Amino acid sequence: YEPLPSTCEAVRLLQEKGHYAVVASARGKLPAVLEKLNFDGFIGCNGNYITFHQEVLYDNYFKPENLDFLLGLFREYDAPFNFTGSLGIWSSPADHPVLQRHRELFGADLSGDEPWLFSWQPEEIHSGMVTAMFAAEQQMLTCRDCLPKDWLVDMYTTENIRMDIHLPGHTKGKGVRFLHEKLGIDFANTFAFGDARNDLEMMRQVNYGIAMGNATEELKAAAFAVTDDVDKDGIYKALKKYGAI
Repeated sequence: YEPLPSTCEAVRLLQEKGHYAVVASARGKLPAVLEKLNFDGFIGCNGNYITFHQEVLYDNYFKPENLDFLLGLFREYDAPFNFTGSLGIWSSPADHPVLQRHRELFGADLSGDEPWLFSWQPEEIHSGMVTAMFAAEQQMLTCRDCLPKDWLVDMYTTENIRMDIHLPGHTKGKGVRFLHEKLGIDFANTFAFGDARNDLEMMRQVNYGIAMGNATEELKAAAFAVTDDVDKDGIYKALKKYGAI
């Protein structure tokens, strides 16, 4: 979606005051629509790919043996998948009905910023996160039990049944902490905005964890504060209220 003028102004004012503005996302690449905001950094793949001022600081990606294991597992459970990375999305065949539903629910655009790749070889995949989708919850749980115990897994049973899988290492929240510590930013001066369940850990890694007005109730309950909806200038209002801009 196109960022609000107030959000663009908030980012500009932050940087004018010498602060940094960073996007944290499950995506592997910053959407083109946000590039005009000139963010200082990007935390992608839920913390497994981190850049700052165009320099890659952290890149935790699946190695060949990990890919072979996962691809075999997904075939066994008839689970379509998307491997997400900074160069694109390596997907199972586009005609799988579970994958089609996933794209419909989340508005995935096959012609968007992140190229969707349906014809590839395993050695071409450079990814720090994979989303596997299932027809039934029990199918997902059984598949999850086959994964190494130290891998990081986020499971979802609403809308469509899926799990995000990462290697041991960073999560979105740990990625935020890694970056502010590496840059020497005082914890007292850290903010994060979120609206979904997977933002919960990130809220706890900053001083001002702020839930958007349209956030889940679980996130609102854990947040430092709740601001207005994202489409009602919520980011600008909160940064102004707490003196960041």
